Amino acid sequence: MNEFLKKQYQFTDYQIAQLQYVWKTLASEISKLLIMGIIFNDRLGIYAVAVTIMVLLRTATGGLHCRKYISCFLVSFSYMFLSIRILPLIPVNKVFQLILLFICMLCNYYVGPVTSTVHAPLGDGLVKRVKLQAFLIIFFFITVTYIIPENPYITAGFWVIILHTLQLVAARILKKGDPYERKICEVE
Repeated sequence: MNEFLKKQYQFTDYQIAQLQYVWKTLASEISKLLIMGIIFNDRLGIYAVAVTIMVLLRTATGGLHCRKYISCFLVSFSYMFLSIRILPLIPVNKVFQLILLFICMLCNYYVGPVTSTVHAPLGDGLVKRVKLQAFLIIFFFITVTYIIPENPYITAGFWVIILHTLQLVAARILKKGDPYERKICEVE
C-alpha cells in the first residue's frame, strides 16, 4: 500500500505516516465507541446523547489524553458509566443544574482549549473559535435544560458537561507541570 501511494500519488514517507496515524486514530476511537455502545445497549439513546455532547466539547477544548488504548478506553468508559449510570442517581434540582452549567460554560471558555505538548500551538483565531464553540454548546444545553422537563437525556448531558469541565481543569493543571514527567494520562 505504501509503495502504491508513493508511485501513484507521489506521497512522501511523512505523508504516509500521517495517513497511517489518522487511520489508526479513527479505528481506535470508533472501536471504543462501539464497545461502549454494546455495553450501554440498554440505554443506547442516552449513550448517544452523552457521547455527542462529549465529542463536541472535547473537539473544541481538548482535555486529558491517555497514551495507551486500554487506559484511554477505561477512562472513557468510566466517564460514560458515571454520566449514565452513577451520577444521575444524585438528585440535583433544575435551578442548581442551571447554575452549575453556567459555571461550566465560563470555565470551558476561560480554561480551554488545552492541547497536548505534541500538538502544534493553536493560532489566536482558532483559540477564539473553539472557545466560542464550547461556550455556545453549553449555552444551548442550558437553554434546553431550562425549557425541557427533566429526563434521563438531560441528566446524562448535565453530568457529561460537569465531568468534561472537571477533566479540562485537571488537564490545564497537569499541563503547567513538568512536561517531561512520565504520566499515564497527559493533556490532549
